[in-house]
Amino acid sequence: MKNRFFKRIAILVLSLFAVTALHSQILDGTVQSARFRVSLPATFNFDDGSVNSSPYVSYKQDLLPWMKAAAFAQYNIKQEAFVPQMWVEFSAAKRYYLLSRSIFNTRTGKYSHGLATTIKLPSHLSVDATWDNMFEQAGTRKLDRLQVVGGYINKRFIANAGYSMLYKKGIVANLRIIFCPAYFLQMKYDGGQNSFTLTSYINIQ
Repeated sequence: MKNRFFKRIAILVLSLFAVTALHSQILDGTVQSARFRVSLPATFNFDDGSVNSSPYVSYKQDLLPWMKAAAFAQYNIKQEAFVPQMWVEFSAAKRYYLLSRSIFNTRTGKYSHGLATTIKLPSHLSVDATWDNMFEQAGTRKLDRLQVVGGYINKRFIANAGYSMLYKKGIVANLRIIFCPAYFLQMKYDGGQNSFTLTSYINIQ
């Protein structure tokens, strides 16, 4: 009885995060599935025609059956900034995921924190939500981005679309094409940022 009660509470909390919150990507509340990952993105800004890239290398470690952590070494080329990150994932029943993301920009000296969640629904559907910049070292809430998307999960592709609220409002949409477990390509349109991002992911077990 107690286990059922706590399970219901956990589902309720995660559901609230999904409905009320959240930079949404594909399965945003989960860390990478592979031990190592290399990300090679290119972001095109339609307002000024600029292009930026923030590639990273990351390492994932399984801590507990319901807890994983990943360390990221990322470099923002435009800002010339090294941006280390630590992501910690909590999961339940292989359907509910909550991700805590700690980010530090070594150039500006600022720390920020965000939360993301994924709920996998029946019929290959999912809800992804992200709350970026929920904590900012500067103490302001002007940069908070709350995004919610609904999506479809397939063996060969994952797609979702939704809306970003608060800072830089607009439609967001993502498409991930899975060529094989070791490689996939992801495209993202961000109406709030008025940008398009193309990212190649290389997974190494």
